[in-house]
Amino acid sequence: MKPICHGVAVFFASCALLVGGCRKSPGEGPAARSDHEEGGNEGVAFKEGRGLRFTPEIVKALELKTGEAEERPLAGELRLMAQVFRTVPNVLASVSLSPADAALLQTQTFPGATLVRVDRGGEAANGRVDAVFALERAPTHVVGDFVTLALNAVPRTVLTVPRSALLDSAAGSFVYVVNGEFYLRAAIKVGARSADFVEITDGLYAGDLVVTSPVEQLWLAELRLTKGGGHSH
Repeated sequence: MKPICHGVAVFFASCALLVGGCRKSPGEGPAARSDHEEGGNEGVAFKEGRGLRFTPEIVKALELKTGEAEERPLAGELRLMAQVFRTVPNVLASVSLSPADAALLQTQTFPGATLVRVDRGGEAANGRVDAVFALERAPTHVVGDFVTLALNAVPRTVLTVPRSALLDSAAGSFVYVVNGEFYLRAAIKVGARSADFVEITDGLYAGDLVVTSPVEQLWLAELRLTKGGGHSH
């Protein structure tokens, strides 16, 4: 991110760790307003249940952009890089992916590959699951090889947001919703993804205004204020 001012640059630079923050359940409206507010001395503040608030100067310096959640035809695109781990008696390859992408796998087919199982043993620890595929036998397959698997689903009209609005974390998927003068992090459930858009299956309504850039900086600001910031009332 380009320099904004000394105080704000130091503020964002100090946000080094992405750990869980406060969130709402999918489909739930904004929480009740709280009178407690954190931060505010650097033009950035956070209020429980309402979200982040920036001065107009900070909004301009961040080049903050927004867009609407809207329905559009979406053909999910998924490309996986699977690694071969067995060749006898059949060729098996595995890939680590998000739970949302794993759910998409179970409703579609891949040319030249068959989904064998989805292992969710590590989901609680790191938010990822492992998918195992049986590949069509080829004489060139050896253990350790990487194989690209591509899926292109039939287009469906679904509720979408720009892919840049999506915040994926170990705690789940989120977007920042414009909430008056605040930016509130909202939990969502996602479905199909394309290069530019992602399907929202729960957590938003058509017409909701979300931040499309810079989402990660808002996440870091929230962490800084809720995990290590000062307090104001």
